Formats: sequence, C-alpha cells, structure tokens
Amino acid sequence: MNEERIGGEFREGMPFLGGHLWIDFLNTTPVIKGMALDLIDSREAIVRWAVQANIDVSAGADSDSDSVADLNALRTRLAQAFDLLAASEPVPRVTIDDINKRIDRSGMRLHLAERDGLPVLEERATLVGPPVATAVAWDFAQFLGSFDAERMRHCANPACTMQFYDIGKNNRRRWCTMSVCGNRDKVAQYRVRKAGAAA
Repeated sequence: MNEERIGGEFREGMPFLGGHLWIDFLNTTPVIKGMALDLIDSREAIVRWAVQANIDVSAGADSDSDSVADLNALRTRLAQAFDLLAASEPVPRVTIDDINKRIDRSGMRLHLAERDGLPVLEERATLVGPPVATAVAWDFAQFLGSFDAERMRHCANPACTMQFYDIGKNNRRRWCTMSVCGNRDKVAQYRVRKAGAAA
C-alpha cells in the first residue's frame, strides 16, 4: 500500500464509495448516462485505478502483474459473492478456494511503531502476487470475518450499478452517494411535488 493515502468518494473520476476495497473493485463497472464503463479494461487503466485505490503496483516482477482477464474473472466471482452474502447465503466453495489461492503467500506481520512517544504494536499486511487481485482478495477475506449482511446494499437508484457496505450508525443509507443518486432523487421528488401543486 502507498504510504500517503488518497481519499474521497470520487478519485480522478472513479468511484470509491463501497466502504471496502473489494466492493470498490466491484464498482469498477459504473453506468454513466446509460453507458456501461469498465475502469480496468487495460493495463494502463488497472494501474490508474490501483493508484487511486492506494495499491502499490510498482513492486514485483512482470509475472506478478495483474491481467485484465484475471481481474474480470475475480470481479465476476465477487459480484456473485456480494449478492449471496447480502442474502445470508453461503459463498461457493470455488470462490473460497480462489481467494485462498490468491492470498496463500501473503500474511500479516507485527511491527512496532511509535505514537506520542510510546511503542505501539501494529499489524501490517504483506501481499505477494498480482497487486490488485491480491489486495482485493485479502480485503474480501478480512471482510468475511466481521460483516453484517443487512448492511450490504445496492444503490436505491434502479439505473445505478453501485454497491456499498453501510457503516452508518443507523444503517439507513440508500444511495451510493448523496451527491449523485441521492441528489437526483431529491430533485425528482421536488418536481413531482411541484407538478402536483400546479395541477
């Protein structure tokens, strides 16, 4: 991971509003003005997305590079897993085996850091393999340990393909983001009220 993290719901025009890296990865196929886009459809696009996702793609050999075909296959499996988990259904064994294969050489290591003059024990992930696929698989594996199915949602806008994990206290999030889909709904409701008042 990069030392200096990039933040925000939209980074270089790409959505990062899923609440978890693996869900942001699913959201790499947004629909804009009725047209489906693929934000990781080339090597250059993968690197652009990875940088915004705070994934370090500079290290490693070419053999450890992410391929478009492999990332598409992973995205398809995880999209199915999202819907199954949201419905409190088991994830297929083939998906679990795939994730295990991707994170097999990776692991956590302990590191002593200093905060306010005091030593603090930190856990750091050491990811080995294609950087995007490995980071996404690792995030998915960690997510499985503590998720709440009721917080997994698709955006309430039927024209939107975004998914997210609601981390809000009240668990009432309906939109991928208020600035886009939530605002569109407010405008639509306002127009309906205005038309009703004029009739």
